[in-house]
Amino acid sequence: MSFIVIEGLDGSGKSTQLKYLRNYFDREGIDFFFMHFPRTEAPIFGEMIARFLRGDLGKIEEVDPYLVALLYAGDRMDAADIIRSEQKKKKLVLVDRYVYSNIAFQCAKLKDSAGQEKLRNWILHMEYEHFRIPRPDLNLFLDVPFSFTAANLSEKREGRERDYLAGQQDIHEKDLQFQQRVRDVYLHLTASQPDCISIPCYTPDETMLAEDKIFGKILNALKDKKIL
Repeated sequence: MSFIVIEGLDGSGKSTQLKYLRNYFDREGIDFFFMHFPRTEAPIFGEMIARFLRGDLGKIEEVDPYLVALLYAGDRMDAADIIRSEQKKKKLVLVDRYVYSNIAFQCAKLKDSAGQEKLRNWILHMEYEHFRIPRPDLNLFLDVPFSFTAANLSEKREGRERDYLAGQQDIHEKDLQFQQRVRDVYLHLTASQPDCISIPCYTPDETMLAEDKIFGKILNALKDKKIL
C-alpha cells in the first residue's frame, strides 16, 4: 500500500483535510495507519522538540537550524520501525508532516539560497540515506492564501498534539514573516522535487476554497498519481 504525507504551513487547514481523508478511507474500507509529526510526547527527541517549540531553548534565530533539523530527524528515525511494521501489514500510511516539513521550516531560517540548498541536501541525506527512514510515495503541500494562515494563527488552536503548549502558540506560529518564508521554501520544493506537489486551495483572486472543494483536489491528485 501507499505512503502519503500532507504538508502545509501552521494554520493551513491540514488537520481538517486529514480528518476528511481518514473518514474517506474508513468509508471506502481502506485499511490505513495515521501518524503525526513531530511526536512531542515521545521521549528524548520529542521532548527536546517540545522544549524548542515552547521557546525554552531560545528564539528562532538563536538556535542553529542544523541542530533543530537533527531533532526532528531523530524523531522520525525513532518512529521508522513503526511505519515499516504497518507497511508490512499492507496498510496505507498517512502522515501529518514529514521530511519536507523539516526542510521548509529549517531552510526558511537561512537568508541565502546557497545556504538553504546546502541545508536541504544535508537533511535529505541525513533522513533518507543515513537514518534510512521510509520514503513516501507522495507529499501534498496545501497551498493556502497567506491571509487564511494569518487569521487561523490569530485564533486559539486546539488538539491533543498541542497539549505541550498549554494553550499557547509555538515559536514558529508567532512569527508570520517566518511563515511566509516557509511557504516560499515549500513552493520551491514542489517545483524541484517530483514526489512533492502543490494543492492550490484558493481561487484566482486568492479567496479560500470550501473545505470539500479542497478535499476534492486532494482526491484527484491521489488518483492521478495512482495512489488510490
